[in-house]
Amino acid sequence: MTEVIEGLGLGMAAIGETRVTSSKADLERALSHAWSSWEHKSDYPLIERAQKPDNELWSGISRSSRRTNAAVVWREGDGRFVVDIALVNRTPEEAARFVGDRPLKEWTSLAELFLGVFDSGEVPV
Repeated sequence: MTEVIEGLGLGMAAIGETRVTSSKADLERALSHAWSSWEHKSDYPLIERAQKPDNELWSGISRSSRRTNAAVVWREGDGRFVVDIALVNRTPEEAARFVGDRPLKEWTSLAELFLGVFDSGEVPV
């Protein structure tokens, strides 16, 4: 799960959007939409088999800032999560090498699905 949480944040940073609400309900809805639509979700069977994958992913985001040696962390403050590439002086492309074998464009795809929910002004039900 850590790889997916870091990858989602990495994709967001690559797009240039590093802030998102910290509202659990809104995040879970956006995560549910993104996860169910992402073509690579089957590569993560532990998340796929979870009863509520969106809740598992939200939990990973909320615990992210406590991780050490993370390439990407999510920090909460002022009603938002802010994505931070924790590797000093690394671009998203460079940081992608530290988040597993998946290419940055696949993380960007997940981030676009996730952020698209917020861009549309609506969180899907």
